[in-house]
Amino acid sequence: MSKIIILPLVLVGCLLSNISCTSNNEDVTGYYRYEKTIYMKPASSHLMVKENAPDYIIATESLTILHTDDTKEQITGSFEKSKVDTETFNALFIFEMGIPDISGYQQRHQYSINEQYRLYVIDDEVWLARCPRDTMWAIYQLVKVEDSYNHLPN
Repeated sequence: MSKIIILPLVLVGCLLSNISCTSNNEDVTGYYRYEKTIYMKPASSHLMVKENAPDYIIATESLTILHTDDTKEQITGSFEKSKVDTETFNALFIFEMGIPDISGYQQRHQYSINEQYRLYVIDDEVWLARCPRDTMWAIYQLVKVEDSYNHLPN
């Protein structure tokens, strides 16, 4: 009798752990679209809007930017995962105005792609940051369109 009760409980536990991993964005690979600008350095003259925003493919060891003029930019990197604390994050900004407040988020992880790009997983949000020379230039919120990117344009 106890085996009959334990097996469903184990299955429910496995199911819940998979759901929690998904909701915490443990697997960020996929096809993404620009949603909105979280931060833009005040000195920047570039304005990103949905009409001129590229799409993005995030793979396990690369970020591919699919520009609107049909060109692709593939960036390979290490995708080293680390936790993000508020103080370290805020230190990336030269100007104190407009810094996104991340203190209210429970899950805060950063994937350092290369010297220029970082991927932030902030609770259920995915942010792509341009951060050359450890200075925050721009942060874009991305939304996942597809989990798989194998069948998408080359």
